[in-house]
Amino acid sequence: MTTLVIDTGMDIVGIFSVEENRYTAYRGEERKTAVGLIQAADEVVTFNGTDHGQRWSDLVKLGEIVGLEYELPLRNHTDMSSVCWSDRIRGSSLENTYKIQFGACPEFPDTHEGSNQRDVYMTFKLWEAWKQGTLRIIDGHELV
Repeated sequence: MTTLVIDTGMDIVGIFSVEENRYTAYRGEERKTAVGLIQAADEVVTFNGTDHGQRWSDLVKLGEIVGLEYELPLRNHTDMSSVCWSDRIRGSSLENTYKIQFGACPEFPDTHEGSNQRDVYMTFKLWEAWKQGTLRIIDGHELV
């Protein structure tokens, strides 16, 4: 089983492989390689990854990398924003959601890649707590 936790930025796709316990940043043309890895994964985890009518979501950005005008299709996608906050409300940001669950986030480099890695880390920790049954669902729903 391959589980990838991802976050996209304007020119970066960050991937954390749960099984390998490794974060990798993909930039430029390497982002197409990242999209291939993401599509091949058994589970992809994001925070606000789904569109919900927004052009800035992770899956829309990934689709654009490979020339799609819609969300990148995946085998199995878990959006931790929906798990924590439900789709009927917007909920809160990744940073605030993480703080509610865990308190302050560890420090990461003050760079574009450091920010991406931090977002991937926070998403992973929310997903990990959910899988362990310790995540406090704020206004979300348990996914089966």
